[in-house]
Amino acid sequence: MGTTVKNTTPDTAKVILVGEMMDGSFDAKLMSETDVPYTKYWDNELEQRIVYLHPDADQLEAIVAALNERRLSLDDLQDFGSSAGGESELPI
Repeated sequence: MGTTVKNTTPDTAKVILVGEMMDGSFDAKLMSETDVPYTKYWDNELEQRIVYLHPDADQLEAIVAALNERRLSLDDLQDFGSSAGGESELPI
């Protein structure tokens, strides 16, 4: 059983900015697509990626926990989401 998360819709254009930190941990922030920086968002990040999901606060917390506990990889997370709406079933 997974967690059903709303995908991004054109009218809201909310995305998750996910960062992998230098210490191997992850962080994420829900933001408008137009607010995503072209530079590093976190000072100690190795990389950041955009995922076209629009989770609520509890779902975002669960996604970050799954990344940090290695139950979900950043590559696998990017297989989910869409900018055309609908839902994604995440395996967390």
